[in-house]
Amino acid sequence: MKHGSTWKTAGLFFSIFTVCVLLSGMISAAEPLATTTFEIQSVKGGFGKVECIVKNTGNQTAKNITLNITVTGGILGRINITKTCTGCSNCGPDIAAGTTRTESTKETGTIFGFGSIDILVTAKAENAPKVSTTKTGFVLGFFVIVN
Repeated sequence: MKHGSTWKTAGLFFSIFTVCVLLSGMISAAEPLATTTFEIQSVKGGFGKVECIVKNTGNQTAKNITLNITVTGGILGRINITKTCTGCSNCGPDIAAGTTRTESTKETGTIFGFGSIDILVTAKAENAPKVSTTKTGFVLGFFVIVN
């Protein structure tokens, strides 16, 4: 009886070992995302907003993008707006190679005030390193001027 149970144990061990080998092959077969790059092409003001244009300068589609525009300053620091885009139903979460994405703070709120402002724009994706740029500007009522 003892001899038969040894064969059963060996058979069970072999089955578990085979499953583990097959699963490890499937897991390691997953392809990593090809990398790409971004460039912040412009940051400009407007009537109550700051707008940026980001271009995917690489050869691959940027996956799961995140774009941020932060505007702070004005007299007494009253201007504090951050717009974050992670891809909505209008634009999607990806940026194809060679194309641009335009984002604006207008959806977050209208900029109104007086005084100098600091602007930080960042762009990153699952397969692209983070890029950022800083600008300064001036707000006069609803008019936003970026240097």
